[in-house]
Amino acid sequence: MADPVIIGGVSVDPEDPCATWQALYAVRLQFVAGQRTEEIEVRSPVSNRRVKFGAANIAALDQELARLAKACDEKNGKPRTRFAKSVRFRPTY
Repeated sequence: MADPVIIGGVSVDPEDPCATWQALYAVRLQFVAGQRTEEIEVRSPVSNRRVKFGAANIAALDQELARLAKACDEKNGKPRTRFAKSVRFRPTY
């Protein structure tokens, strides 16, 4: 187990994508509501990633949330999300 990190005042195991997602989502809601302006940082020893989020960088936070949601689904054995094939109809003249 890696050393816990503090995200939004909550101690989280960075190797648990589900707990990390929950904590980051709570922080995102605070950003959107305008209640949070400081920078937070998440270090993941699993992927050797260091990501910083600020109030102006919601897109990066959303990208990290999507990555964590996918990792959480894999951890819990949920099937991958698949997209249906799209069919394009061409008009005949």
